Amino acid sequence: MKLVLIHITELPEEFVEGWFGAVQCSFNKVLKPDTEVVLKPIKHGLKGDNVLDFDNPYFALMDKREIIEAFIEADKEGFDAASVHCFGDPGIKEARAVVRMPLFGPAESTLHFACQLGRRFAIVGTTMPGQLEQLSEQVRQHGLEGRMIPNGIRFDPEPFAQVFDKWLANPQLCADSVAQVAKECVADGADVIVLGCAAASMFCSMVGFNKIEIEGQEVPILDSIMVAMKMAEMSVDIKNATGLPIPSRTRNYVLPSQEDWIRVRGAFGLPT
Repeated sequence: MKLVLIHITELPEEFVEGWFGAVQCSFNKVLKPDTEVVLKPIKHGLKGDNVLDFDNPYFALMDKREIIEAFIEADKEGFDAASVHCFGDPGIKEARAVVRMPLFGPAESTLHFACQLGRRFAIVGTTMPGQLEQLSEQVRQHGLEGRMIPNGIRFDPEPFAQVFDKWLANPQLCADSVAQVAKECVADGADVIVLGCAAASMFCSMVGFNKIEIEGQEVPILDSIMVAMKMAEMSVDIKNATGLPIPSRTRNYVLPSQEDWIRVRGAFGLPT
């Protein structure tokens, strides 16, 4: 089985191997030995040199277009399933309508998985402008407001733009910060903690941080990239073994005809 993880920024070729080595910590322990994962950065788009770019709706829209193109390319290359290295699930919904392989977003996968592990969840995100609104909208889209604790979206106390380099140098700092916020969430009723950032998920998995223990209670800390990639792998196994249509091809998720594909992409000057 061959899975692809789309990276949401450009990456210089010399950085791909090193970055992928860090990202693999998120899913290496849970995927089967014969499952291969390839990290595919977008070809054109944001460079990742300013994390605040992703909170600008226009910049994010432009980047999403490139993410969708990466999904389309991976589908043509024969990958079995895919995910994206961002909790915002950019491009997942749109690409599902035009690619054959199953796609799984970290947020969608992990929020629903959290509901199977406990009664109430909380999300621990990173501090960037607009993140509260974005994460709140994701919970609403999936109809899970009632499964989240009151004030269930909380953040690291320091701005992400200031701590990213420190976390990259010492991932334990990220885990320690998440643990502090997570304990407050558990005290307020959370049974499960969802990491609302792909980078935080990566850093926590790098140091093996996947639960907190409070007075004899064990509370899961969910790495959203790990969950999405395992969901992708599982879906391929089910699809291959049973012929189950994954995803459902109904209504506006019926794949477009070749004629429509050429007509619409040609209108935007995109390769067909």
